[in-house]
This record gives sequence, C-alpha cells and structure tokens, in this order.
Amino acid sequence: MRNFKRLTTGMIAATLVGMTVAPALHAQLPEHLRAYQLSAPRASGDVVGPMFNGWIKNKDGSITMIFGFVNRNHEEIVDIPLGPNNHIEPAQFDGVQPTHFPVYNRGGFVGRQERGAFAITVPAEMADTEVVWTLNHAGHSYSVPGRASSPAYEMSRDPAAMGSLNPAIRFDKNGPEEATDREGIYADQMSAKVGTPVTLTAYVQDRGDRRGFDVDTPFFPVGTEWIMHQGPVGATPVFDNPKVDARQRGETDGESMTSRGDWSETSTKVTFSEPGDYVIRLRVDNFAAPDSQFDNQCCWSNAYVPVKVTE
Repeated sequence: MRNFKRLTTGMIAATLVGMTVAPALHAQLPEHLRAYQLSAPRASGDVVGPMFNGWIKNKDGSITMIFGFVNRNHEEIVDIPLGPNNHIEPAQFDGVQPTHFPVYNRGGFVGRQERGAFAITVPAEMADTEVVWTLNHAGHSYSVPGRASSPAYEMSRDPAAMGSLNPAIRFDKNGPEEATDREGIYADQMSAKVGTPVTLTAYVQDRGDRRGFDVDTPFFPVGTEWIMHQGPVGATPVFDNPKVDARQRGETDGESMTSRGDWSETSTKVTFSEPGDYVIRLRVDNFAAPDSQFDNQCCWSNAYVPVKVTE
C-alpha cells in the first residue's frame, strides 16, 4: 500500500509539472505556429506545404526527384507566384513548380496531398545535390529537400506488382516525343484570348506489361485530368469536362483500348477570364489497374501546356 501511495503521488506530481511546463513551452512558439501540428484544417489561412515524394536513379546516372504539395485549407485555393515565396534551389531548377494550389480531399491518409505534381532531373555529375523547394504562405515558411540518399524514398521505373507502368502521353499522336513519367513533356505554347474558349488535346495510352500476370485484360483504360499548374494570382480558368476517370473512358473507347492498348484522345475546352501566362498540366493515371493507386505513387504521368492569354 505504501508503494502504491508513493507511485500515485509521483504520478500526480509529474502531471502537475507537465501542466505547468506545457503552457510555458507553448508560449515560446511563434504565435502563428501555436495551433500546430494537431489542429484541425481551417477554411482558409492554413498551411500550403511542399512535399518530396521520392527519387529515381536513371540509367545514365542522373536522378529524377519527384515533388508534390499539400494545401491544408478545406476551402481556400491558394496562388503563390514564382519568386521569393515560391522558389527552388539551386536556381537552375527553379520555375517548373506549381503556383496554383487547389484543395484536395480524396480521403485516406494522403487525401489532401497532390503527389507527383512535377519532377526535376539532376544530371549525373550533380547526383548528390540537394534540390530544395520553399513555400511561404500565411505566415508559414516550409522548405523540403529533395535528395537521393534514403532508400525509403527510392522509386523504380520497373513494372508494379502486376505489370503496371506509367501511362504515355503525346501531343502529336504520330510524333516521337512522349511523356511516361512525372517530369513529363511540354507542348508548344498556345495563344488564347480572354473569354474565348481554346481546345487542348493530347493522346494517352496504358503502357502496362502484364504478360504472365493473372489479369483479365492486358491493358486498362486511363483516367485524365486537366489542372491549372501556373497562372496569375486569383485566375480561375473554366474547363469543360476537365476530368474523365478510367471507367468513363473505358465505356467510351471500348475494347480497342483494353485489348490492343490503342491511343485514346483526350481534350478539353478552357476559357480564361484573366490575361497572363499559364501552364496547364495534364495528369494521366491507370488507377483502374489492380496494382495502381494514388496512395503508392503508381502509376501516372504528367504533360504540360503553356498558354499565353491576351485581351
């Protein structure tokens, strides 16, 4: 009984000390950080943070570093122009990152994240270089280093568990240039007028290698989404049918895609209300396949369309 009393007394004392110390430590934090990290997301004024999703070692010794972001707001869409509040170092890699940060809520542990929004390839002679992306917003400053040092972050270009690979994207169906990863390709710059719709078109294809796997079909329809990647602050381009999931495309394209892996056309009409320089990202996934989903970085590709909009 005596030991029990001592234990109880000690626990009470420790609790009281903790209650005394915690407010003091909390008060030492900068005011704008006192609500973190366990606070619920806010409608606005919350963190927009950069994320390093992983790295891939290429055959030539170069390193591809893949980045995404999280907008913790559940209402506010945030724009952070390129510059002191949105930059990448070394400066030679700056400029490909997004300036437009939509709100996502896909559910699950990473549902608020937009993973693999862009990638940077570091040449072999710079393979040990840290590539650091910094975002400043609403009084918060976050920097994330991309580095090819942790095996936990290493990714592969090899097929997934049942043969899935990143889909292919072309802007010219018969052309040689195509995207098959997060870094993607850029189309030639397009021109548009404020208020006049312009059509964006690309061709997409599942590239899975499912020979020898127990799957019903060698190919799967792919999903597509057109997203504003960069643009003027506050600009809200209006897309006609910006997103088509894999099931919708499968119903449209039928057997030609699933049996032969044919190219499928995807297009959208977009209307701009503000003049300026834009980059529209096309994100193509094969999440209809059993071994491909957003949570595990497999499998999707990016392509980008620069658009110059004038009055």
